[in-house]
Amino acid sequence: MVKYPVAKASLIKFMRKSFFILFLLVVLRNMDVSAQRVHSSQFYSIPLLLNPALTGNSDYNLRAGMNYRNQWNSVTTPFVSQSVFIDGKLSTQLLSSSWLGIGGMIFNDKAGEGSLKTTQVMLAASLNKSLNAGNTLFLHAGIGMELVNKSVDYNKLVFDDQWDGKLFDPNYQTGEPLGTQSLFYTDFSAGVMATYFRGKSKFFMGTAVSHLNQPNESFYQVTNNLKRRFVWHGGMESRLNSRLYIKPEIMHITENNANEWITGANFMMLYGEKGTILHYGLWYRFTKDIIPVFGYEKKRMKILISYDINVSDLQTASSNRGGLEISLTYNYNYSNPREIRKLKRRQKVKKLGDKAISCPKFSHED
Repeated sequence: MVKYPVAKASLIKFMRKSFFILFLLVVLRNMDVSAQRVHSSQFYSIPLLLNPALTGNSDYNLRAGMNYRNQWNSVTTPFVSQSVFIDGKLSTQLLSSSWLGIGGMIFNDKAGEGSLKTTQVMLAASLNKSLNAGNTLFLHAGIGMELVNKSVDYNKLVFDDQWDGKLFDPNYQTGEPLGTQSLFYTDFSAGVMATYFRGKSKFFMGTAVSHLNQPNESFYQVTNNLKRRFVWHGGMESRLNSRLYIKPEIMHITENNANEWITGANFMMLYGEKGTILHYGLWYRFTKDIIPVFGYEKKRMKILISYDINVSDLQTASSNRGGLEISLTYNYNYSNPREIRKLKRRQKVKKLGDKAISCPKFSHED
Protein backbone atom coordinates (compact mmCIF):
# COMPACT_ATOMS: atom_id res chain seq x y z
CA MET A 1 0.00 0.00 0.00
CA VAL A 2 2.91 2.33 0.63
CA LYS A 3 5.00 1.29 -2.37
CA TYR A 4 2.61 2.58 -5.03
CA PRO A 5 2.93 6.33 -4.38
CA VAL A 6 6.69 5.92 -3.95
CA ALA A 7 6.94 4.10 -7.29
CA LYS A 8 4.70 6.69 -8.92
CA ALA A 9 6.85 9.52 -7.61
CA SER A 10 9.97 7.73 -8.84
CA LEU A 11 8.39 7.26 -12.26
CA ILE A 12 7.50 10.96 -12.47
CA LYS A 13 11.02 11.91 -11.44
CA PHE A 14 12.46 9.52 -14.01
CA MET A 15 10.23 10.84 -16.79
CA ARG A 16 11.24 14.40 -15.92
CA LYS A 17 14.92 13.49 -16.15
CA SER A 18 14.32 11.62 -19.40
CA PHE A 19 12.57 14.66 -20.87
CA PHE A 20 15.49 16.88 -19.92
CA ILE A 21 17.98 14.45 -21.49
CA LEU A 22 15.91 14.32 -24.69
CA PHE A 23 15.65 18.11 -24.74
CA LEU A 24 19.40 18.42 -24.21
CA LEU A 25 20.06 16.17 -27.17
CA VAL A 26 17.85 18.41 -29.29
CA VAL A 27 19.72 21.45 -27.98
CA LEU A 28 23.09 19.99 -28.89
CA ARG A 29 21.82 18.92 -32.29
CA ASN A 30 20.66 22.45 -33.10
CA MET A 31 23.59 24.32 -31.60
CA ASP A 32 25.81 23.50 -34.62
CA VAL A 33 28.79 23.45 -32.29
CA SER A 34 30.96 20.44 -31.69
CA ALA A 35 31.11 19.13 -28.14
CA GLN A 36 34.65 17.89 -28.62
CA ARG A 37 36.18 21.17 -27.44
CA VAL A 38 35.39 23.75 -24.81
CA HIS A 39 32.53 26.06 -25.80
CA SER A 40 33.64 29.53 -24.68
CA SER A 41 32.22 32.99 -25.24
CA GLN A 42 35.41 34.63 -23.95
CA PHE A 43 37.56 32.81 -26.50
CA TYR A 44 40.09 35.65 -26.25
CA SER A 45 40.64 34.79 -22.58
CA ILE A 46 41.87 31.23 -23.37
CA PRO A 47 44.58 32.02 -25.95
CA LEU A 48 46.40 28.67 -25.96
CA LEU A 49 43.21 26.76 -26.70
CA LEU A 50 42.18 29.19 -29.43
CA ASN A 51 45.48 29.05 -31.31
CA PRO A 52 48.88 27.70 -30.15
CA ALA A 53 50.48 30.54 -32.13
CA LEU A 54 49.22 32.82 -29.34
CA THR A 55 51.56 31.14 -26.84
CA GLY A 56 53.81 33.84 -25.39
CA ASN A 57 52.18 36.38 -27.70
CA SER A 58 51.31 39.31 -25.45
CA ASP A 59 52.64 42.64 -24.24
CA TYR A 60 54.21 40.95 -21.19
CA ASN A 61 56.95 38.43 -20.47
CA LEU A 62 54.64 36.29 -18.33
CA ARG A 63 50.89 35.74 -18.47
CA ALA A 64 48.58 33.47 -16.46
CA GLY A 65 44.82 33.01 -16.47
CA MET A 66 41.83 31.07 -15.20
CA ASN A 67 38.41 30.54 -16.78
CA TYR A 68 35.11 29.21 -15.43
CA ARG A 69 31.92 28.56 -17.42
CA ASN A 70 28.49 27.27 -16.32
CA GLN A 71 26.13 26.57 -19.24
CA TRP A 72 22.47 25.44 -19.60
CA ASN A 73 21.79 25.56 -15.87
CA SER A 74 18.21 26.64 -16.66
CA VAL A 75 17.49 23.50 -18.70
CA THR A 76 19.15 20.49 -17.11
CA THR A 77 22.32 19.41 -15.30
CA PRO A 78 24.72 22.21 -16.30
CA PHE A 79 27.88 21.90 -18.34
CA VAL A 80 30.70 23.18 -16.12
CA SER A 81 34.09 24.01 -17.66
CA GLN A 82 37.23 25.17 -15.88
CA SER A 83 40.71 25.92 -17.18
CA VAL A 84 44.00 27.41 -16.05
CA PHE A 85 46.97 28.38 -18.20
CA ILE A 86 50.38 30.05 -18.03
CA ASP A 87 52.72 31.16 -20.82
CA GLY A 88 55.72 33.39 -21.34
CA LYS A 89 58.52 34.61 -23.61
CA LEU A 90 62.07 33.36 -24.06
CA SER A 91 64.30 35.89 -25.80
CA THR A 92 68.02 35.56 -26.53
CA GLN A 93 70.60 37.58 -28.46
CA LEU A 94 70.52 34.86 -31.12
CA LEU A 95 66.83 35.57 -31.81
CA SER A 96 67.41 39.34 -32.07
CA SER A 97 63.93 40.95 -32.23
CA SER A 98 62.18 37.57 -32.23
CA TRP A 99 61.36 35.27 -29.34
CA LEU A 100 60.10 31.83 -28.36
CA GLY A 101 56.85 31.31 -26.50
CA ILE A 102 56.20 28.39 -24.16
CA GLY A 103 53.15 27.58 -22.09
CA GLY A 104 50.80 25.01 -20.65
CA MET A 105 47.13 24.61 -19.82
CA ILE A 106 44.88 22.29 -17.82
CA PHE A 107 41.22 22.06 -18.78
CA ASN A 108 38.38 20.19 -17.08
CA ASP A 109 34.78 19.81 -18.21
CA LYS A 110 31.82 17.99 -16.64
CA ALA A 111 28.61 17.54 -18.61
CA GLY A 112 25.20 15.96 -18.23
CA GLU A 113 23.52 13.31 -16.10
CA GLY A 114 26.18 10.70 -16.82
CA SER A 115 28.99 12.82 -15.34
CA LEU A 116 30.84 12.87 -18.66
CA LYS A 117 34.20 14.32 -17.71
CA THR A 118 36.99 15.61 -19.92
CA THR A 119 40.44 16.49 -18.62
CA GLN A 120 43.08 17.93 -20.94
CA VAL A 121 46.70 18.73 -20.17
CA MET A 122 48.26 20.83 -22.92
CA LEU A 123 51.82 21.92 -23.68
CA ALA A 124 52.38 24.57 -26.35
CA ALA A 125 55.29 26.35 -27.98
CA SER A 126 55.61 29.10 -30.58
CA LEU A 127 58.16 30.95 -32.67
CA ASN A 128 57.50 34.69 -32.99
CA LYS A 129 59.52 36.26 -35.80
CA SER A 130 59.93 39.93 -36.69
CA LEU A 131 59.72 40.37 -40.47
CA ASN A 132 61.03 43.92 -40.86
CA ALA A 133 63.58 46.30 -39.40
CA GLY A 134 60.95 48.55 -37.89
CA ASN A 135 59.42 45.73 -35.84
CA THR A 136 55.94 46.49 -37.16
CA LEU A 137 55.20 43.11 -38.77
CA PHE A 138 55.42 39.77 -36.98
CA LEU A 139 54.72 36.17 -37.94
CA HIS A 140 53.80 33.69 -35.19
CA ALA A 141 53.71 29.89 -35.57
CA GLY A 142 52.84 27.46 -32.80
CA ILE A 143 52.21 23.80 -32.02
CA GLY A 144 50.35 22.15 -29.18
CA MET A 145 50.19 18.66 -27.71
CA GLU A 146 47.35 17.49 -25.44
CA LEU A 147 46.92 14.43 -23.26
CA VAL A 148 43.17 13.88 -22.98
CA ASN A 149 41.19 11.72 -20.56
CA LYS A 150 37.43 11.18 -20.92
CA SER A 151 35.31 9.26 -18.43
CA VAL A 152 31.62 8.51 -17.89
CA ASP A 153 29.57 6.88 -15.09
CA TYR A 154 27.19 4.33 -16.66
CA ASN A 155 25.39 3.91 -13.33
CA LYS A 156 23.99 7.43 -13.70
CA LEU A 157 22.52 6.77 -17.14
CA VAL A 158 19.10 5.33 -18.01
CA PHE A 159 18.80 3.22 -21.18
CA ASP A 160 15.75 2.42 -23.31
CA ASP A 161 15.30 -1.11 -21.93
CA GLN A 162 14.82 0.36 -18.42
CA TRP A 163 11.52 2.06 -19.22
CA ASP A 164 9.45 -0.85 -17.87
CA GLY A 165 8.94 -1.95 -14.28
CA LYS A 166 12.48 -3.30 -14.05
CA LEU A 167 13.60 0.29 -13.61
CA PHE A 168 12.67 0.05 -9.95
CA ASP A 169 14.61 -3.18 -9.40
CA PRO A 170 17.95 -2.12 -7.89
CA ASN A 171 19.57 -5.35 -9.12
CA TYR A 172 18.46 -4.95 -12.74
CA GLN A 173 21.26 -4.62 -15.28
CA THR A 174 20.76 -3.08 -18.69
CA GLY A 175 21.30 -5.19 -21.77
CA GLU A 176 23.30 -2.43 -23.49
CA PRO A 177 26.79 -3.57 -24.62
CA LEU A 178 28.59 -1.10 -22.35
CA GLY A 179 32.23 -0.34 -23.05
CA THR A 180 35.00 1.16 -20.96
CA GLN A 181 34.23 4.05 -18.63
CA SER A 182 37.54 5.84 -19.16
CA LEU A 183 39.81 6.44 -22.14
CA PHE A 184 43.04 8.30 -22.95
CA TYR A 185 44.45 9.69 -26.16
CA THR A 186 46.98 12.23 -27.43
CA ASP A 187 45.89 15.15 -29.60
CA PHE A 188 47.94 17.64 -31.63
CA SER A 189 47.22 21.15 -32.90
CA ALA A 190 49.03 23.84 -34.89
CA GLY A 191 48.44 27.44 -35.87
CA VAL A 192 49.87 30.56 -37.48
CA MET A 193 49.17 34.23 -36.95
CA ALA A 194 50.32 37.64 -38.21
CA THR A 195 50.47 40.90 -36.24
CA TYR A 196 50.88 44.36 -37.76
CA PHE A 197 51.47 47.61 -35.87
CA ARG A 198 50.50 50.91 -37.46
CA GLY A 199 50.37 54.14 -35.51
CA LYS A 200 48.09 53.74 -32.51
CA SER A 201 46.61 50.46 -33.73
CA LYS A 202 47.52 46.79 -33.78
CA PHE A 203 45.99 44.40 -36.32
CA PHE A 204 46.08 40.60 -36.04
CA MET A 205 44.75 37.59 -37.92
CA GLY A 206 45.33 33.87 -37.39
CA THR A 207 44.19 30.35 -38.15
CA ALA A 208 44.58 27.04 -36.34
CA VAL A 209 43.70 23.39 -36.76
CA SER A 210 43.06 20.85 -33.98
CA HIS A 211 42.87 17.03 -34.03
CA LEU A 212 45.72 16.91 -36.55
CA ASN A 213 46.24 13.21 -35.84
CA GLN A 214 42.46 12.56 -35.72
CA PRO A 215 42.62 10.46 -32.52
CA ASN A 216 40.10 7.72 -31.80
CA GLU A 217 37.56 8.83 -29.17
CA SER A 218 35.19 5.98 -28.34
CA PHE A 219 34.11 4.19 -25.18
CA TYR A 220 33.21 1.13 -27.28
CA GLN A 221 35.26 -1.29 -29.39
CA VAL A 222 34.66 0.79 -32.51
CA THR A 223 36.60 3.53 -34.24
CA ASN A 224 35.41 7.11 -33.83
CA ASN A 225 38.14 9.38 -35.16
CA LEU A 226 37.70 13.05 -34.33
CA LYS A 227 37.28 15.31 -37.32
CA ARG A 228 39.75 18.14 -37.74
CA ARG A 229 38.63 21.42 -36.21
CA PHE A 230 39.51 24.66 -38.01
CA VAL A 231 39.54 28.10 -36.39
CA TRP A 232 39.92 31.51 -38.01
CA HIS A 233 40.15 34.67 -35.90
CA GLY A 234 41.14 38.27 -36.38
CA GLY A 235 40.73 41.76 -35.02
CA MET A 236 42.46 44.93 -33.96
CA GLU A 237 43.27 46.99 -30.88
CA SER A 238 43.23 50.77 -31.22
CA ARG A 239 43.51 53.83 -29.02
CA LEU A 240 40.54 56.15 -29.60
CA ASN A 241 41.84 58.79 -27.22
CA SER A 242 44.15 59.05 -24.21
CA ARG A 243 41.71 57.15 -21.98
CA LEU A 244 39.70 54.88 -24.28
CA TYR A 245 40.70 51.79 -26.27
CA ILE A 246 38.65 49.45 -28.44
CA LYS A 247 39.31 45.84 -29.39
CA PRO A 248 36.88 44.34 -31.94
CA GLU A 249 37.35 40.69 -32.94
CA ILE A 250 35.70 37.95 -34.96
CA MET A 251 36.07 34.16 -34.71
CA HIS A 252 34.82 31.29 -36.84
CA ILE A 253 34.99 27.58 -35.93
CA THR A 254 34.12 24.71 -38.24
CA GLU A 255 34.24 21.01 -37.43
CA ASN A 256 32.49 18.16 -39.20
CA ASN A 257 30.03 20.52 -40.94
CA ALA A 258 29.24 22.33 -37.66
CA ASN A 259 29.88 26.08 -37.60
CA GLU A 260 30.11 28.83 -35.02
CA TRP A 261 30.56 32.57 -35.56
CA ILE A 262 31.22 35.09 -32.78
CA THR A 263 31.89 38.78 -33.31
CA GLY A 264 31.89 41.86 -31.12
CA ALA A 265 34.14 44.30 -29.31
CA ASN A 266 35.45 45.14 -25.86
CA PHE A 267 36.16 48.70 -24.74
CA MET A 268 38.87 49.54 -22.19
CA MET A 269 38.52 52.86 -20.35
CA LEU A 270 41.16 54.28 -18.03
CA TYR A 271 39.46 55.41 -14.84
CA GLY A 272 41.03 57.73 -12.28
CA GLU A 273 44.74 58.35 -11.85
CA LYS A 274 45.76 55.04 -10.25
CA GLY A 275 45.82 52.77 -13.28
CA THR A 276 42.29 51.40 -12.92
CA ILE A 277 40.78 50.11 -16.17
CA LEU A 278 37.09 49.41 -16.75
CA HIS A 279 36.14 46.84 -19.41
CA TYR A 280 32.80 46.59 -21.14
CA GLY A 281 31.71 45.06 -24.41
CA LEU A 282 29.03 43.35 -26.44
CA TRP A 283 29.33 40.17 -28.52
CA TYR A 284 27.04 38.12 -30.72
CA ARG A 285 27.08 34.39 -31.43
CA PHE A 286 25.29 34.21 -34.75
CA THR A 287 21.60 33.17 -34.33
CA LYS A 288 22.31 31.89 -30.80
CA ASP A 289 23.35 34.41 -28.11
CA ILE A 290 23.85 38.06 -27.25
CA ILE A 291 26.80 38.33 -24.86
CA PRO A 292 27.41 41.43 -22.71
CA VAL A 293 30.81 41.66 -20.99
CA PHE A 294 31.92 43.69 -17.97
CA GLY A 295 35.28 43.76 -16.25
CA TYR A 296 37.73 45.47 -13.92
CA GLU A 297 41.52 45.68 -14.09
CA LYS A 298 44.17 47.02 -11.77
CA LYS A 299 47.86 46.30 -11.28
CA ARG A 300 47.79 43.96 -14.30
CA MET A 301 45.10 41.78 -12.70
CA LYS A 302 41.99 41.61 -14.89
CA ILE A 303 38.61 39.99 -14.25
CA LEU A 304 35.93 39.69 -16.94
CA ILE A 305 32.34 38.49 -16.50
CA SER A 306 30.09 37.64 -19.43
CA TYR A 307 26.65 36.10 -19.78
CA ASP A 308 25.04 34.43 -22.79
CA ILE A 309 21.51 35.71 -23.38
CA ASN A 310 19.95 32.97 -25.48
CA VAL A 311 18.03 34.35 -28.47
CA SER A 312 17.76 31.16 -30.53
CA ASP A 313 14.64 29.07 -31.14
CA LEU A 314 15.24 27.56 -27.68
CA GLN A 315 14.77 30.86 -25.84
CA THR A 316 11.30 29.92 -24.60
CA ALA A 317 12.53 26.73 -22.93
CA SER A 318 15.75 28.33 -21.68
CA SER A 319 14.06 31.57 -20.54
CA ASN A 320 16.81 33.36 -22.51
CA ARG A 321 19.40 31.99 -20.10
CA GLY A 322 22.55 30.51 -21.62
CA GLY A 323 25.82 30.51 -19.72
CA LEU A 324 27.83 32.47 -17.16
CA GLU A 325 31.55 32.82 -17.81
CA ILE A 326 34.24 34.36 -15.61
CA SER A 327 37.91 34.83 -16.50
CA LEU A 328 40.85 36.06 -14.44
CA THR A 329 44.13 37.10 -16.08
CA TYR A 330 47.40 38.31 -14.60
CA ASN A 331 50.27 39.87 -16.59
CA TYR A 332 53.81 40.43 -15.34
CA ASN A 333 56.82 42.39 -16.60
CA TYR A 334 55.83 44.62 -19.52
CA SER A 335 57.56 43.79 -22.82
CA ASN A 336 55.81 44.96 -25.99
CA PRO A 337 56.94 42.90 -29.02
CA ARG A 338 57.85 46.03 -31.03
CA GLU A 339 60.17 47.25 -28.27
CA ILE A 340 62.30 44.13 -27.75
CA ARG A 341 65.19 45.41 -29.86
CA LYS A 342 64.95 48.88 -28.29
CA LEU A 343 64.98 47.38 -24.81
CA LYS A 344 68.17 45.47 -25.64
CA ARG A 345 69.75 48.66 -26.97
CA ARG A 346 68.73 50.42 -23.77
CA GLN A 347 70.41 47.70 -21.71
CA LYS A 348 73.61 48.07 -23.75
CA VAL A 349 73.54 51.86 -23.33
CA LYS A 350 73.02 51.49 -19.60
CA LYS A 351 76.08 49.26 -19.35
CA LEU A 352 78.12 52.00 -21.03
CA GLY A 353 77.00 54.44 -18.38
CA ASP A 354 74.76 56.55 -20.61
CA LYS A 355 71.27 57.56 -19.63
CA ALA A 356 68.65 55.26 -21.13
CA ILE A 357 65.48 56.61 -22.69
CA SER A 358 62.27 54.86 -21.69
CA CYS A 359 60.47 53.20 -24.57
CA PRO A 360 56.87 54.21 -25.28
CA LYS A 361 54.19 51.59 -24.62
CA PHE A 362 51.66 50.59 -27.21
CA SER A 363 49.38 48.83 -24.76
CA HIS A 364 46.90 50.63 -22.50
CA GLU A 365 48.13 48.52 -19.60
CA ASP A 366 50.61 49.88 -17.07
